[in-house]
Amino acid sequence: MPGRTDLTAEGVGDAEGQRTGRRDFRWYWAGQSVSVVGDQVAAFVLPTIAITAFGASSLEVGVLNMLNTGAYSLLGLFVGVLMDRRRRRPVMVASDVVRGLAFGAVPLLTLSGDSHLGMLYAVAVVAGVCAVFFNVASQSHLPTLVGPDFLGTANARMEISNTLALVLGPALGGWLVQWWGGPTALAVNALSFCFSVAGILVIRTPEPPPDAKSRNSLWQDLREGVRVLWHHEVLRRTTLASAARNFGNTAVNTVLLLFAYRALGLSAGVAGILFASGTVAAVLGAWLTVPMRRRAGTGRALLGANAAAAVWVFAPLALVLPPLPTLLVLRVVSSFSLPLWNSTVVTLRQEAVPAGLLGRVSATAGTLNFSAIPFGALLGGLAAQGLSAALGTRDGLALTLAVSGLAAGSGTLALLRRTVRSLP
Repeated sequence: MPGRTDLTAEGVGDAEGQRTGRRDFRWYWAGQSVSVVGDQVAAFVLPTIAITAFGASSLEVGVLNMLNTGAYSLLGLFVGVLMDRRRRRPVMVASDVVRGLAFGAVPLLTLSGDSHLGMLYAVAVVAGVCAVFFNVASQSHLPTLVGPDFLGTANARMEISNTLALVLGPALGGWLVQWWGGPTALAVNALSFCFSVAGILVIRTPEPPPDAKSRNSLWQDLREGVRVLWHHEVLRRTTLASAARNFGNTAVNTVLLLFAYRALGLSAGVAGILFASGTVAAVLGAWLTVPMRRRAGTGRALLGANAAAAVWVFAPLALVLPPLPTLLVLRVVSSFSLPLWNSTVVTLRQEAVPAGLLGRVSATAGTLNFSAIPFGALLGGLAAQGLSAALGTRDGLALTLAVSGLAAGSGTLALLRRTVRSLP
């Protein structure tokens, strides 16, 4: 495959091993499907408790969200080095156990009367750090669990679970908070990690030992992961395109509700339909990822999926055309393409990088991609405020969405090289 001749994948060996790996994957997928819903419950419930129980200000809520999501930018590269030096499954189990204990401590401290905002900050930090360890270990471990022929399907199924969790998690969290209170909702989230741990512990496929040949310093290993990603043309270009997409998509999501409410006068119920349509489209896109890759080829699928992110350049049409149908089309196209892009990029990386380097390379890519998200939120908000002041609310918000869409799809330019376009 062009652009991938320098690195070779390490797959599961015989047919029996592949069948065992697929059976194990089904248990692992089931556990993770419950766990990722729990993650989204926590993402909703933590700020809800901060606001309703402790009267947190906007700044304090922002700090809470930053503590929960900012660990990747600080620790991702170092975690990648560690995950290439040890077995991944024990790290995944330990990460889930610690996260479960952290969330489970909230209702216990509440019952004892020792709850305060600092407690939520501490839980957010612990959960964020453990999530980095788990995610890097999980992406590095999956190729050793399933055969190379099933790897794309496995990643697509994980995307289905992640997409559904984005809707089910907040809805379940809201229901739990309303009926049983925030601390109880976090206790339920703590239990979700038991399913994840169980799904890992029942795996019978042997995990290859870590590569013991190289014992460089941490900094040498870290630089090697960055170097491998940067010098591999396909991985470099897809990583840069992913970062651009994350940046632009976050800016779009920051501004979209403002545009719907203030520029178009849509109701909250109609806006809910708009966001729900994106979730349905994303699940469908994840389900059809493998057949679309087979039909179009990986390179063309990547180009089409990333170009679709730029569809928000047409957002100003909602000012002159029927607004809801226009936004529905834009939302469906953008959301449908996202899981196709995500799972294909992850699969390419897992296929191209040997197991002994995959932790570092995955962490390097993840650090770049996750670091783009807060910048997209910040600059999207600033652009919306500045352009609205200069052009008026309607035109300013519409232009911000258009520019954000252009940024989201700008990485397509990096994918036009033949090494990417010709990927089978």
